[in-house]
Amino acid sequence: MSTIKVCVVAPFEPLRVGLVQAIQEAPDLEIAGEAHDLTDLVTMAGFREADVLLVDSIAVMGTRRATYDKIDEWLPLLKVLFLGTQEDTRSISPEDIPAYMRLHTVGFLMKDGPTSRMVEAIRLVNSGTFVCETELIRHILVRLSQAATYTPDENANGQNLSGREMEVLILVTRGMSNKEIAQDLFLSEGTVKAHVSHIMGKLSVERRTDLVRHALTTGLVSLGDDSDGNGNHRV
Repeated sequence: MSTIKVCVVAPFEPLRVGLVQAIQEAPDLEIAGEAHDLTDLVTMAGFREADVLLVDSIAVMGTRRATYDKIDEWLPLLKVLFLGTQEDTRSISPEDIPAYMRLHTVGFLMKDGPTSRMVEAIRLVNSGTFVCETELIRHILVRLSQAATYTPDENANGQNLSGREMEVLILVTRGMSNKEIAQDLFLSEGTVKAHVSHIMGKLSVERRTDLVRHALTTGLVSLGDDSDGNGNHRV
C-alpha cells in the first residue's frame, strides 16, 4: 500500500493538531508537514513532498488569497482539499473559480462531518477525483447564474433591483434588522431575508455590512433617502 503524504494548513492550532492526529491514525496517510498559514509553505520542505494539501478555508480568506494564487506556481501538480463551513461557501465568488481550477485536483469538504469522511476525501483527491459538497456546488451554480444574468454596470447601479428590493435596501442601510423591516413593510421575516439575499446577489456583495457600504458609496441609497424605491416617499 502506497503512503499518501499530507500537508496540513490551519490557523487554529487545536484544529490543526486534531487534523494531524486523525491523519496519522490512518494506515495509508502520512504527515508531510503542518503550517499555521499558507505563507509558511514557502520555506517548508515537506510541502514540496506532499501529495495532498489539506487547508482550513480560513487560511485563504482576505489578504492570504493572494498567497494562495501562487500555489499552482510553486507546485502545479499539487492536489488540494479545502475544509470549510456553510458560511465559507458564501465567500466563494465566480472570480475565484479559475484560481481553484488551475490546481491539478481540488476538493471542498464541510467541517461538520466525521473523520472517516475527511480521510476518504483525501484519498479521493489524491487519486485525481474532484470532491465537493452538494451545498457548495449549489451555491457556486447560483453565483455563476447570477454573474451571467447581471452585468457589472447594472449591478453597480442597482438597475435590476425591484421596487420592493429597493425599499428593503433603504431600510437595511438604516441599520434595521430583518425582523424590524418585516414589521415595517408588513412582510414575513423569511420574505425579508430572501429579499436581502437576492439584493446581495444582484449587487455582488457577500455580507450585510458590505451591502450597506456599497449602497451608500455608489449613491444607490442616500443617507436621507426616504423613498420606497419607486420614487414615492414613505409616510
